[in-house]
Amino acid sequence: MARDVSLHLFTSGTLTNRGVTVPVPFFLIRHPDGDVVVDGGNPLPVAQDAHAYWGPLADVFEVAMREEDHCVVQLRTAGVDPSEIRYVVQTHLHIDHTGGLGHFPEATVLVHERELAAARDPTAQGYLAADLEHEVRWQTLNEETDLFGDGTVRTLFSPGHSAGHTSLLVTLPNAGAVLLTGDASDTRRQFDGLDHPRVLHSREEAAASLERLRALAAETQALVVPGHDADTWAQLERRYD
Repeated sequence: MARDVSLHLFTSGTLTNRGVTVPVPFFLIRHPDGDVVVDGGNPLPVAQDAHAYWGPLADVFEVAMREEDHCVVQLRTAGVDPSEIRYVVQTHLHIDHTGGLGHFPEATVLVHERELAAARDPTAQGYLAADLEHEVRWQTLNEETDLFGDGTVRTLFSPGHSAGHTSLLVTLPNAGAVLLTGDASDTRRQFDGLDHPRVLHSREEAAASLERLRALAAETQALVVPGHDADTWAQLERRYD
């Protein structure tokens, strides 16, 4: 395992739906062989005029985001040049996860082929065609991909919430394993089986994916980072080494 690997947690603002406010996170993984952005949070135009960009969806999800909350601005503030990002890994391509698309000019964008197909399907829920208009270099993921070949960053196919959803297991030299569930589990209660997961594609696949993720978390004793959990987010560090 590479020694100089770290995981950094950011939020690109919040979304409120039916009185519940949740963080919209994105992540940076620093690795000797190249830096990785996981998702990108909310797109920049949402901070400028959410209704103009999202249309009626902005009435369903009340967004709180400033331009300085955009992933690129925050990474620049942290001393990360967008041109140095090697990969952008998309857990999925729903509207609150696409903020990095088009903003990392040297990056390869990794996403499962089922997810990319769903995002291009005008009948699928949760996507916005404008998010895919950016010029990016796409590369499709396998069922499981060891990104650097050293076990530090593994993508895990976890469909259900969306057609091609992907979670990640990051293994750090000091903190150990960290499981980024993405929206396979919005909350810790969902992960623990106390609430049903939020599903836009297949409830059956979502349940099977959560079972696999639970087993992996138990096997690796991973710190679990759910997709949108305000209570968990408040307890997490912003950097793990």
